[in-house]
Amino acid sequence: MIIDLVFSGGGVKAIAFIGVVEALEEKGVKVRRVAGTSAGAVVGALVAAGYTSIEIKEMLPALSHLFFKENKRNKWLPSWVKWIELYWKKGLYSGDGLLDWLEQKLNEKGIQTFNDLPVGSFKMVASDLTSGKMIVLPDDAIYYDRDPYSMKIAKAVRMSASLPFFYEPVKWTKGKNIHLIVDGGVLSNFPIWLLEEKGAVDSIPIIGFQLQSARQKEPARSIKNVIELYSALFITMKEAHDARHLEQIKRKNVLIIPVPDLSPADAFLTTNEMHALIKSGRAHTLDYLESLNLK
Repeated sequence: MIIDLVFSGGGVKAIAFIGVVEALEEKGVKVRRVAGTSAGAVVGALVAAGYTSIEIKEMLPALSHLFFKENKRNKWLPSWVKWIELYWKKGLYSGDGLLDWLEQKLNEKGIQTFNDLPVGSFKMVASDLTSGKMIVLPDDAIYYDRDPYSMKIAKAVRMSASLPFFYEPVKWTKGKNIHLIVDGGVLSNFPIWLLEEKGAVDSIPIIGFQLQSARQKEPARSIKNVIELYSALFITMKEAHDARHLEQIKRKNVLIIPVPDLSPADAFLTTNEMHALIKSGRAHTLDYLESLNLK
């Protein structure tokens, strides 16, 4: 069986997607195209590059602390100075750790740019705060006067995974203008629509894997103060577009993977916690594939 694969965002909870990949391999399911947002784009990049679940598991120590790796300049600064820098740099962490690490991993597979992958085989979303719009990478690079296929995959993923306030926005210039690009999950945390083409007739199914905590299952949330109002506003921004789209498609093509109530920025998981996420992703995917009666 061949499928198109979509990963949602979810911070370190996206480690569960390693279990998804493991289950797909066990059942002999091949992946044609991959799409994702934020941490889902990180795992998606590894899958698109040809990494196996075993190889990705070996990266666990790096993955668990990857997003919070600081550049050398900031390493020895007092905490209060870093908070002052947040005001000017718009992020606590540079994001250099993710960029450098992913470039290295892709290079090990002989891959650097989207030109090194089959056309349309890997896509992700990011958010342009300057223009106030969602962008699809690499496709929309053309609107910034760049060749989409010459774009480095690691840079695109760095854009898609730029969680606001934690990671510095990526600065993308167009002429004299500087555009600030941040996490795609701000506007679309589960971009299953990315691989759909209007009017296209394709026998290859699109299967989306969405992470969901117990808190996210709640049908309605109580809003009692301004902090809860801000939280509800941010969640609505992330989920409203995708929720509306999911109502219009066959939900049987979406697998919900239960995960703990962790913040997307909570990166310091124990080995047992990481393996529990992988186990959950694998078990739920195997059950889902069994329900499809694969032969």
